Amino acid sequence: MIAQLVFDLPIDGPFDYLVPEHLAGGVTVGCRVRVSFGRGTRIGFVVGLIDQSAIARLKPVGGLADAGPVFNELDLEFAKGFGAYYGCSLGEALTTVLRNKKNLEPSMRRDRKPVISLYRCPPDEYAVQIQRIMAGYPSGARFLVLVPDAFRGEMLSRQKLAGDVSMGARSCVFESDGRYDCIIMVDEEDASYKQEQTPMYETRQVLLARCALYGFDAAFVGVSPSVELMAMVREKKVLLGRDDGAALAPARLVDLANYKFVPGLVSPPVRLGLESALKAGRKSILVLNVKGSYRLTRCVDCAVVLKCARCDSPLYFSRSRKKYICRHCTFTSPEDTVCPACGHQSWRSQGIGVEQVQAELKKIFPQARIVAFERGHKADAQHSGVPDDFDILIATRALLRFQGRWKAQTAAFIDFDSQLNRLEARAAFNAFSLAQHVAGMADSVFIQTRNVSHYVLGHLSRGDIKGFYDEELALRRELGFSPFKHWIRVSWRGAGEKSTHKAASHVYNELSKAAPEGCVVTSPLADEVARKRDLFRFNVMVQADDVPAAVAFIKAGLSRVKRPGGVIVTINVDP
Repeated sequence: MIAQLVFDLPIDGPFDYLVPEHLAGGVTVGCRVRVSFGRGTRIGFVVGLIDQSAIARLKPVGGLADAGPVFNELDLEFAKGFGAYYGCSLGEALTTVLRNKKNLEPSMRRDRKPVISLYRCPPDEYAVQIQRIMAGYPSGARFLVLVPDAFRGEMLSRQKLAGDVSMGARSCVFESDGRYDCIIMVDEEDASYKQEQTPMYETRQVLLARCALYGFDAAFVGVSPSVELMAMVREKKVLLGRDDGAALAPARLVDLANYKFVPGLVSPPVRLGLESALKAGRKSILVLNVKGSYRLTRCVDCAVVLKCARCDSPLYFSRSRKKYICRHCTFTSPEDTVCPACGHQSWRSQGIGVEQVQAELKKIFPQARIVAFERGHKADAQHSGVPDDFDILIATRALLRFQGRWKAQTAAFIDFDSQLNRLEARAAFNAFSLAQHVAGMADSVFIQTRNVSHYVLGHLSRGDIKGFYDEELALRRELGFSPFKHWIRVSWRGAGEKSTHKAASHVYNELSKAAPEGCVVTSPLADEVARKRDLFRFNVMVQADDVPAAVAFIKAGLSRVKRPGGVIVTINVDP
């Protein structure tokens, strides 16, 4: 008997190994076995058993890695589909699934058609809505709640949900099978649900695939569902169980063009809103998604921008930490850094950050308790969050982890335009979603802007949530973005700029001349951050209707081109 094995390696296989007689009864499909591979020993997954092999001399299976099978035909079916969609090998797919399970028992299946529902409600009602969902099932039902991060999981845990319920982050989606009655996913649009390492999966997509295969129900709870999920609602693939999307107060737009001669970062309307909250003894929130005091620093004498030594990115200055800090890695530079070009120390910082807003407000409201918070802050690292006794909180989008902790009277966006003007397909939706979440944390929301005619701002100011999704879907259809078409990013990372670009160019040439009808391939371009953590980055984008077919086409092209040593290639679907 011959076992066909796959491994946790970026190679598809399978590889044939001879099963010794003393292991013939134990080696079955679904087992993990130890074998000799290359110059060492590896654990492989048995995905098939055959009688004959095209290989004349086969290495023997060394032994079983577990007492019995750890996956079954259902798991194997899921792993094949998962690997085909996200561009990883079957071995990598099986490793991803099993690594994120609490036990290594093969999955179970319910022979029933699953029910998939969406419940839109304000963030402070998430726990109530989850409890209502759970109450619709018989006693003894089991639930898994997926949360974007540990902080929001902690907030929900404080509500003490009644019933047999587990809670976890994105990797827990691989625990979902027929043992659970329903998986509840909170804020499915959150960027934290996108895996950043290979395989770069989207949790919502994985949950829906497992839901269909294993037969459990799924429920989505959030204030601003993704455009992809709303498209499924309109196609009747997802039931709309509750729709309080318009329950939040419309945003109040502050046209900064009317206050261009008024000094300061905080406009008069926002200042009045803060004063009103202070007089009432209520809290206020100011949102600015820029860390530190300034965005970048430039030399006055030679105009050189102070950048990270490892990344092609400007350093931001933090007054509280008295250093220049990189947004992408751990590199820092002291406050007294000299210019690497001219040797002078004549820096001028530009752009606003949360600490700069904090300094301005302390002058305006000297008696107020004003706190600045951002991801990576000392309080964040200690998991202690922010103190509850503040009057005004200035924070990046990291403040969303405190949804449900307190309710502010006033919230304001200092620079909302920077959210809208990002070079990414989801910029408009991400800005809309952030505004909706912040609106759920306050009674009223101000948005400072110089672009009052933008369609996102128009819908937010009118509270026209349905209108936003209508327009966003129409634009995505016209531009060929998800959910109508899909973009797949093939990325190269390497220590040498020329060699990395050359590797990307060779594959681009191979793909462009063999592209199937309806498939668009772009030439290799430097990443938004061209060098990150000492590695140069280039991307080739592929647009297609059918993701698995496009991924197979890309992998075939990659296999025909020899890759230089030290160059890493990754595939990211709908980045």
